[in-house]
Amino acid sequence: MKSILGKKWKIQNTDAGATLLEKLLHNRNLRTEKEVEKFLNPSLERDMHDPFLMEDMEKAVRRVGEAIQKKERIIIFGDYDIDGITGTAILIHVLRKLGAEVSYRLPHRMEDGYGLREKFIKEFVEANVKLVITVDNGISAAREISLAAGHGIDVIVTDHHTLPKEMPGDAYAILHPKLPGTKYPFDELTGSAVAFKLAKALIRTFLPAERHDEEIMPLLDLAAMGIVSDMGPLVGENRALVKFGLEVLGNTRWPGLSKLKEKAGVVGVMSPRTVGFQIGPRINAAGRMEHAYYALQLLLDDGSKAEALAEKLEQLNKKRQKVTEEFFAQAKEKLRDQLERDEKILIVGDPKWHVGIVGLLAGKLAEQYNRPVLVMEERENVCVGSARSPAYFNVTAALTECSKYLTSFGGHAQAAGFEVPVINFEKFESMIRKISEKMTKGINMESALKLDCEILQSDISFDTTSMIENFSPFGHGNECPRFFMRGVKIQRITKIGKTHDHLKGTLVFEHATVDVVGFGMGNLLQKINAVENLDIAFELEVNEWNGRKTLQMKLLDLRPAN
Repeated sequence: MKSILGKKWKIQNTDAGATLLEKLLHNRNLRTEKEVEKFLNPSLERDMHDPFLMEDMEKAVRRVGEAIQKKERIIIFGDYDIDGITGTAILIHVLRKLGAEVSYRLPHRMEDGYGLREKFIKEFVEANVKLVITVDNGISAAREISLAAGHGIDVIVTDHHTLPKEMPGDAYAILHPKLPGTKYPFDELTGSAVAFKLAKALIRTFLPAERHDEEIMPLLDLAAMGIVSDMGPLVGENRALVKFGLEVLGNTRWPGLSKLKEKAGVVGVMSPRTVGFQIGPRINAAGRMEHAYYALQLLLDDGSKAEALAEKLEQLNKKRQKVTEEFFAQAKEKLRDQLERDEKILIVGDPKWHVGIVGLLAGKLAEQYNRPVLVMEERENVCVGSARSPAYFNVTAALTECSKYLTSFGGHAQAAGFEVPVINFEKFESMIRKISEKMTKGINMESALKLDCEILQSDISFDTTSMIENFSPFGHGNECPRFFMRGVKIQRITKIGKTHDHLKGTLVFEHATVDVVGFGMGNLLQKINAVENLDIAFELEVNEWNGRKTLQMKLLDLRPAN
């Protein structure tokens, strides 16, 4: 049976003999005592792997040390999103501590596009740069790295993106967790985390042991923000980096980040949601709307310009929100015909949708329609786009099959960027639609909501929320536990919020009265009131207001009870 939101509920555990805790552990493939202990009690000492297990790490550290000794100019070449910006900030902070002659370069999203380009190599040659360290890019820049090597510039690649067919063989060193045959035990690090591993190796090598912790620990919040915002799965080493990085973020050393938290209204305990919805979008807004330098400078600032930079990002984010909302409405209208034809991949573009926004549009559309989406800025001679897809579809693999029509592409299984010349567009569109038909054959594409298990009224308690908290931090790869309850009647349900977009009501149990909130569900009030008894899907959480804590059920979906 489909729900009020048109989703099919997939219940992961129906074992009547298991406790709530046992069901949650089983759903996360935690079987042994050792696995459970490691998951519920992350440890930096135990879960953080030795950076020197990474291929080429010793070689990279040795080359950086040589550059510092010879006073060679080092350039950190980062990316324009938060994963690249935070990783770039990590390495700059550390190299400055080590006395390096270090500067940085970030591409302009609209003017330069993604990654290391030939124009940057020419700049570096003219500036007498001897060492370039990429952050969150470089693995697909074989030709540009060869050009740099030909001019006597060594390039150390730190990246985590999908490995290309042509690897950068002329790179001085490659730090990447997915290299074939690597001894590194965790392959899901993001760009900021790989940069953090290099920073840790440099600190361990060139600073006395008594200073290691005091220099490494303040970098954890930067690494954590990159992991969360780039959707790194919160398991294994990522889980430890994020858990402890969020603790550091609560009292961050970086003045600009403190000011940004103030602007965003961030107080109290930090969570991945804090980063994903409050801090991250403001940092990303710089590269989307103007230039990523504003965000990087905020993370490097000594306090003298923190207020001005934080306000700049705040205003850029407001602009980004307004533009995204406007373009999203346009995109949905443009896609009407494709949806009626039940196309397996949605493709849409417009000259007004600049490249800083297309990724956001693609993500929102992919979530709403549960199918892969390509969104493009249509320029005179080239379409510059972003692709997003549900878990069942590898969009980068699809783009790879169409690579003969593309000037560039790269990314991950569910998120990628690409450029296609206008002259090739029709052939590209035809081919990727055929590939999508093939890749989705036999796959149920209807929107689904994964729920852990049924929960009883007697389990709605602060003890249960305390148990749930032990599973945090929540995010990609470690979702917050989600439950469903049968046959309830939400009382006193009304619209709330400035624009009446949300719902709030109560459920009265024998032992407690619990608030129920439905964010973005204001338009469902009439449908909900028309049903006497409902099954509800929700997350159970604690709401704290003016020092008072209450239980709250955050609605995910509803359906008529059987």
